[in-house]
Amino acid sequence: MKTVNIIIPCYNEENNLGILFKRLDEVLRIPEYQFNYLFVDDGSSDGTFSFLKKTAQSRKNVKVLRLSRNFGSHIGISAGIENSFEADAIVLLPADLQEPPELIPELLKKWEDGAEVVWTIREKRAQSFVGKLFSRLFYKIFISGSNLRNYPKEGPSAFFLLDHKVIREWQRFGESNRMIIGLIVWMGFRQEKVYYTQNQRISGKSSWGFMKLLKVAIDSFVSFSFAPIRFISYIGIIVSLVGFIYAMVLIFNKIFFGTGPTGWTSIMVIMLFLGGIQLITLGIIGEYVWRGVDESRKRPLYLISDKLNFENVE
Repeated sequence: MKTVNIIIPCYNEENNLGILFKRLDEVLRIPEYQFNYLFVDDGSSDGTFSFLKKTAQSRKNVKVLRLSRNFGSHIGISAGIENSFEADAIVLLPADLQEPPELIPELLKKWEDGAEVVWTIREKRAQSFVGKLFSRLFYKIFISGSNLRNYPKEGPSAFFLLDHKVIREWQRFGESNRMIIGLIVWMGFRQEKVYYTQNQRISGKSSWGFMKLLKVAIDSFVSFSFAPIRFISYIGIIVSLVGFIYAMVLIFNKIFFGTGPTGWTSIMVIMLFLGGIQLITLGIIGEYVWRGVDESRKRPLYLISDKLNFENVE
C-alpha cells in the first residue's frame, strides 16, 4: 500500500475546513493508498488551528504543523514538503476550495503511469479580466526570459502532485526567497498536466494582494532569469548610441549652420530620462544584492510552534 500525503496550507480558512474534510473523505476512498493529511497553519489569526487541533485528536491520519507566524504561502508549502519525506507521493492542495479535490484520483493515475510531477492547469480562472490579462502576460515574459523552457506556458496552479524522488531532492534546497513552481520545474523531472475549471471561493478572502503578487513576480525573475540584468545592458547600449548620435547632430549643426540647442527644455528632458534609467538600474541591481545578503544570513525558512500527531515531536 502506497502512502500519499495531502498537504494543505492554511491561512485563516476556518470556515472552509469542514467542507474540505467532507469532500476529501468522499474522494479518497481508494483502498490501494494510505492517505494522510498534513495541514500547515501559516500563522492564522482565526480559529483555524483550534479546528485542526480538535480534528487531529480524533483522527490520527491528520497531522498539523503550526508555524510561529505568517511566513507566506511558498514557505508554508516548503514546510509541508520537508515534513513528508516518508511519503511515496504528496498532493499539494490549497484549503480555499477553489481547486477541486475531486481531481486527486486523476493526479494519482498520471503518477502511476510514470509522471513524477503532475500539474493542474486552470482552463478557466476565477479572476477578473485584468487579473487574467496580467497572469498571461507574466507567464509569457517569465518563460521567454528564463531558462525554464519546460515551464507550463498556461501557468500551473498551487495544486499538484510530487513523486518521492522530488520530495527527497527538495531537501537540498536552502534559498529563502522561493518560487515553488519554478524550483520544481528547474529540477527537471517528468511532468504531466491535468486541466480543470477553477471555482470561486466559498468563504473568506484571498490573501494574494497586489504587493504579494508583485513580490512573487520579482522573486521569479531574480531567481530564474538573467533578463533584468541583460535589460540593463541593452538600455545602456541604446542610451549610449542615442547620446552619440545626438552629439553628432549637434556638432554637425554647429559647424555647418552655426546653430546649437536653445533653452533648457531639451536638457531637462535628457537629464530626467537618464536619471530614470539610472534609478531603474540601481533598483534591479539592488534586488540581486539584497537577495545575496538575505541568503548569507542563513536564517531558518520557518519556525514551528506546534506539531500534532507526529511520532517524534521536539
